[in-house]
Amino acid sequence: MVAEFEVIPTIIGILFLVIPAMFFGKICKRLGMSEVIGFVLAGVFLGPFALGGMIPLFDGSIVQLNDVTIALWEISGIVILFAAGLHFTFHDLIRAGPYSAVIGVMGVAAPLGLGFVVTQMFGFGWEVAVIIGATLCATSIAVSVTVLQELGREKTKEGKILVNAAVLDDVIVLAVLSAVSSIVAYHAVPAIDSIAVTVLGGIGLWFVILLAAVFVLPKIIHGIATASPTSLEVRGTKQGAALGSAFGFAAIAYLAGLNPIVGAFAAGMGLAGSKLASQVREFVGRLKVIAEPLFFAVVGAHVNIGLILDVNWIFFAAILAVAVASKVLGCGIPASLMLRDSRRGLFIGYGMVARGEVALIILGIGLATSILGNEIYATLVIVVLATIVISPTLLRMDARRGS
Repeated sequence: MVAEFEVIPTIIGILFLVIPAMFFGKICKRLGMSEVIGFVLAGVFLGPFALGGMIPLFDGSIVQLNDVTIALWEISGIVILFAAGLHFTFHDLIRAGPYSAVIGVMGVAAPLGLGFVVTQMFGFGWEVAVIIGATLCATSIAVSVTVLQELGREKTKEGKILVNAAVLDDVIVLAVLSAVSSIVAYHAVPAIDSIAVTVLGGIGLWFVILLAAVFVLPKIIHGIATASPTSLEVRGTKQGAALGSAFGFAAIAYLAGLNPIVGAFAAGMGLAGSKLASQVREFVGRLKVIAEPLFFAVVGAHVNIGLILDVNWIFFAAILAVAVASKVLGCGIPASLMLRDSRRGLFIGYGMVARGEVALIILGIGLATSILGNEIYATLVIVVLATIVISPTLLRMDARRGS
């Protein structure tokens, strides 16, 4: 049980992050940039490794990445992905499925292979190369869907393909993460057939969760809604039950060994085609006002700007080039060929560039096990931050060219 004394300082710290983050986001929007960039930069400059760590509060600093903060961060990620799922029906997935599958697989294979090769070219060992390659695999779904919604492109064909590819990419990366954990534990690369079974098993589990969300969840929510319409309408029980389903499916995904946010996305897709979809979208849209700046500000708060002097800038430039090119070309070229439209294909590639929470988890494993030194860790964290800035910028530039 978390002590009350720990909760109050944490909430104050969250407000210290979120309110300026919202302000930074508005400034970026006025400058023609994505609000996500403002949210993340606010987290960097106000986080525990910067201004937030210098201002004392009770027995610590005003901003701390403690258990309560991380829990709120994860909750906000679930809300963001649930909201995204509410814009994508099961039929959208079926239509985009073959395209998304190819793009999702290439979105993992290209950065994993290129990251491994380029890292070894700089003289690092194979274990470091595997960690860095794995770090470059995972697209941040939260960044992709947030920027798509800012641009009003989430319901376009390329928007639907992009989001579903990013979700599939995330599921595959969890198998990669499992392989990385084995490498860390046993200092040996797992057999290819073992990795393939893990990948196919993860995709199969996610599809089962999605089918349950599509065919069972709407009936449960409708049952609650019709139990006593007048009193339940007043209390907002329909919306509450819908939001509860997001956390329920997130928990199911977690128990199945998947990222909780893909479970929340499945719950959103399950309700997207129901009669309650518009009401739930409106309700969750209000929650996103806080969830989005909180989520991205905490991502930024993970960046220790004090380590910036430790960054190997030549290695940084090489890995950043790999991070961008492996997604833009690795995903954009297949998408262009399948859609027979290079502009829409590259748009998908741009949307796959951002890395986020999963990349930070993999880096954390590498640092905790001493496979990555502080210099490489700092370099890779700055790469992750840079991709979060680059992806929305590329998407917005593409949108302006098309307008």
